[in-house]
Amino acid sequence: LESKAHLYGLAFPKNESSTGFAVGVYGKIFKSVNGGATWNEISSPTVEHLFRITAFSAKKIIAVGANSTLVKTDDGGGTWEVFKLPCSNAQINDVSLLNENTIIAVGLNGCVVKSDDDGKTWKNISFPSSADFLAISFADELHGWMTDSNGNIWMTASAGKVWLPFSLRKKPRLLFISFLNKLTGFAVGERGLIVRTDDGGYAWFRVTEGAREDINDIYFYSDSLGWAVGSNGHIWLTNNAGSQWLNVQSPTDEDLNSIFFINDSKGFIAGNSGVILRTNNSGATWGRGISGTTEDLSALFFVNERIGYAVGKNGTILKSDSAGAYWQKLESNLKIWLEDVYFFDENKGIVVGGRGTILKTDDGGKTWRRINTDIEENLYDVDFFDDKIGYAVGSRGVILKTEDGGETWRYLESQVQANLFAISVLRSNEAVAVGERGTVIATVDGGKNWNLQPTISSNSLFAVVYRGGKNLWVAGRGGTILKRTENLRILNSQPTKKSPPKLRDVSPSRQIRPVPAPANDTDIPKALPPLKKP
Repeated sequence: LESKAHLYGLAFPKNESSTGFAVGVYGKIFKSVNGGATWNEISSPTVEHLFRITAFSAKKIIAVGANSTLVKTDDGGGTWEVFKLPCSNAQINDVSLLNENTIIAVGLNGCVVKSDDDGKTWKNISFPSSADFLAISFADELHGWMTDSNGNIWMTASAGKVWLPFSLRKKPRLLFISFLNKLTGFAVGERGLIVRTDDGGYAWFRVTEGAREDINDIYFYSDSLGWAVGSNGHIWLTNNAGSQWLNVQSPTDEDLNSIFFINDSKGFIAGNSGVILRTNNSGATWGRGISGTTEDLSALFFVNERIGYAVGKNGTILKSDSAGAYWQKLESNLKIWLEDVYFFDENKGIVVGGRGTILKTDDGGKTWRRINTDIEENLYDVDFFDDKIGYAVGSRGVILKTEDGGETWRYLESQVQANLFAISVLRSNEAVAVGERGTVIATVDGGKNWNLQPTISSNSLFAVVYRGGKNLWVAGRGGTILKRTENLRILNSQPTKKSPPKLRDVSPSRQIRPVPAPANDTDIPKALPPLKKP
């Protein structure tokens, strides 16, 4: 295809594999007569964007698109008719032909319209929902299915006269649906999700591992009791060291980025759009705190049950002295991402963030002074062994160490180039850091040597908890949560010298990098291979 136009829809008739049609922006229509080997642009009756096309036969083709537009040909694309559907100029997302004369089209704002006379007249089908309808498919003249933006799959066995909704999932959206017969069908969604049904749409199973929620942070209060938070408001709880995780009901669908527990019952979560959550029952239920901001929050830390701090986008620093119920804004005089926060007591604390930023306060956040680091790399996480020894990690394998409570920092050779997103410090000389592409590195000599650890995941890792021995958990992209099954592998090797860090144009925050991610691991079970072809 020589055209550079964006194409959105493709269709081949079921029993005619040589003839195909494609549609795209500004009404573009292309046709192939040799099974897709070559394509030629054909005359189009519209300049509206066309998003979906369906082929009833090699002659009868229908396409739909912007501003309630439907175009139809009965002679294989030689001539076309244009119809304006009664959908208040809403975008039409998909169309299905039940037979030679019956057509159903679906679109935004709850629009579902039907024609029984080959498009000459149209009538709206009334629905108890104003959700956006995204896709439609009919297996025969009676049995059909639709997807909507609220996570429902609608089913009909009466040619569209009556529809029943079945809730599947809200995110990611299911954008395409196709049934091979009245039992077997597939739906395809954002972030690589593909699901299958073999009972007409009552039960759905995963075909791919796509579209699972990212795990942005984990916290273990003991070797057995832990919690995890992630994208789309998801919260998980384990009481058996991570062997099983229970999905806990969340009061938000905002991404949750940080979790912290004071004891085994009282905990706090920070997330996007200023979300602060609190629990007093070990995470079984969560209530909201009033943060007073809509900025995305990347981390929080509590000194005791009463006093806590949170940091985030645009230099945001918040403080609570009411057990997380209410928060007040502190002045940082910065507009960069602040990624993590750590406090030694009610007054002394450290904040790290974009472009090598390290801030320190000695008066409970009233004033902050910037600590010189001589680097311009983003710093994503900081952790301390005591009030003197601590480590910070960041972009392109940067690791810094302090031995005076954060007053001065020195650069350590990590032997990796991957961005490091989290670090857990067990002892003054022992720590584990994680990052991109499943990177896990560990030191047992105070950072002189960092040893790359084997993992079974290539996903980016955003969180780590290390309690010594085999008690090591890492979590990250696509719902990844891994627990170590053996002690750390430590080699007595000398670090390879790496050029010192320098200014680079790197993303200001790991939360906003344009990498899609995903969902409730219990939402859709994984499909077993079919016993026979449908």
